[in-house]
Amino acid sequence: MNSKGQLIITELILYIIIIVICISMILYIFNTINNNQVMILDNRMTNQILEDTMDTLIMSEGTPSNWNNLSDKDIKTIGLRKNSLSYQISYNKLSKLKNNTDLIDDFFPKGLSYSLIVYPKNNPKNQEYIAGEYSLENRNNIYSKEVPIIIDYGYDIYTIKSHKYMNYCPYNHNNSSSIWQCKPFSINRTSMYNGIFYMVSNNETNYILSNTYNQQVNNTVSNKKNINQEVETLLNSESDTIYIHINTNTTSYLVYDENNLEKYLDSIYDPEIYILKLSISN
Repeated sequence: MNSKGQLIITELILYIIIIVICISMILYIFNTINNNQVMILDNRMTNQILEDTMDTLIMSEGTPSNWNNLSDKDIKTIGLRKNSLSYQISYNKLSKLKNNTDLIDDFFPKGLSYSLIVYPKNNPKNQEYIAGEYSLENRNNIYSKEVPIIIDYGYDIYTIKSHKYMNYCPYNHNNSSSIWQCKPFSINRTSMYNGIFYMVSNNETNYILSNTYNQQVNNTVSNKKNINQEVETLLNSESDTIYIHINTNTTSYLVYDENNLEKYLDSIYDPEIYILKLSISN
């Protein structure tokens, strides 16, 4: 073969190599752009799932609204809000979800891992696991959202405050010169068996419990006091009217707790801010 033929073959091989390199570069660029588009789409979808899930949890009460008292088969959707009139998060609903974590699994597509925790804003290390995985620290592409919340502990709270024209006081405290707040409450024995009545005051306060049979109990409350035994001594039937008289000009409360949550009674005067944190990873 002469030198001219060798030159043509060499140039042809070079052209082929250049074409292969160009095609390879084009395919690489195309795949890179495509992968980036897919990644951007995945990121947007993941963020949307994060936002939608958190909004559902904190902005809705669930369906039915008392789903925390129902069996799983009767629950349509879950939400942690106490009710439609309150911005607070229900402790009872949080507890139900913590004990039945599968209730939230359907919020997330297969392949997504999630973690839902709550902790005091002033003590981030005191984290309490609610649902999902305990931690996503070793995962890639973690997306998180934190929302400040106040928790409602399910107390029945009654203000002890006299009304000048509507509240009758058997001791005529409303006509005395002393500072008395008096209010009647209807209490039955069944409620005594199912929960605890507390007197709650933010300072030391003298109080009197009385019934309609001229019986009374005198005592003092400082912060909080279980008054079940005192009330029981004044009940002469299944249901009775009990008068509470407090000698103070500050607001005090009668609190009924059927969930054994005495340690959170301080939240009545000083609600603690918590952080609800949802993290997901794909």
